[in-house]
Amino acid sequence: MFDKNLAKPIPLLQAEALERRIKIDHEKMPEIKKEIKILTSGYNGEKELNYQMRQIPQHKYHIFHDLRLPVGETFFQIDVLLLSPNILVNLDGKNHSGKITIEKNQMIQETFDKREIYENPVSQTNRHKILLRNWIEENSLPAIYMDNLVVFTRSSSEIIITPGYKEAESKICKSHDLIKKIEELEKYNKKVWMNEQDILKLSDLFLKKHIPKRIDILKLFTIPESDIISGVQCPLCLFVPMMYNRHKWICPTCQCISKNAHNRAIDDYCLIYKPWFKNSEIRNFLHLPSTRSVSYFLSFLNFTRTGCTSDSIYHQPNLFP
Repeated sequence: MFDKNLAKPIPLLQAEALERRIKIDHEKMPEIKKEIKILTSGYNGEKELNYQMRQIPQHKYHIFHDLRLPVGETFFQIDVLLLSPNILVNLDGKNHSGKITIEKNQMIQETFDKREIYENPVSQTNRHKILLRNWIEENSLPAIYMDNLVVFTRSSSEIIITPGYKEAESKICKSHDLIKKIEELEKYNKKVWMNEQDILKLSDLFLKKHIPKRIDILKLFTIPESDIISGVQCPLCLFVPMMYNRHKWICPTCQCISKNAHNRAIDDYCLIYKPWFKNSEIRNFLHLPSTRSVSYFLSFLNFTRTGCTSDSIYHQPNLFP
């Protein structure tokens, strides 16, 4: 069963929101588009892993996508985690293209126009396994056998492992071989380490301790707030800003009329600035005429509100858990 489903990463949503909210010819646009391409590639790899996970009998494992857990003052992130009474498996997805060479101290990616060097992914997953084991011990949970696999999700990539590097040969696979690899792990790990109560406790703790990654997107690209285009964007022609009239939005360019075009604008605000706002802040961003008009729109949305005065703060729990 999927205890934590796959969702679009918040940094990718943030970069896409920023792309919508600056001028097309902005000097930072090429950097933003490059970042979106990189993050989208990673997300596509996770979607391929998700497809493979859905072919595993659902009663066998508790499945967690994209867990980010605290360790000291920092975090470690796991693409996919499989939990059963017999084993805990960490899957690290790689969506690299071209020719991939795995050596003991590095991974080399070669495409038609570039050559890049990365950390050895086997070493990376081994480190995550150690961190995860320590994390489980620190939270006073029973020990369990743990293993890890590196899964290359792009079928066209060529994977070359240095001759004699046995650990990489056993830990690395393509996504179409993943189910077979998991079955092999099951075959050799029959001992029951956790009962159902232990598993549910660990699952609850994973979800409770998970902290989604969020970046300061303006600081990352050194973009001043004054460069951000405010207002509600037309869902058809993308013109900004739409005009407000009696709880509706009207596009002055294509005459599109919408009752909920403000929803994306609110998302953009929360992604670019911060995941909460006061009535006055979102009123200025949406170009609304009064606090009453803001309250009307917010009354239809599932926001968490703290406070009961003009300083009340609204949080968006669905997008930012």
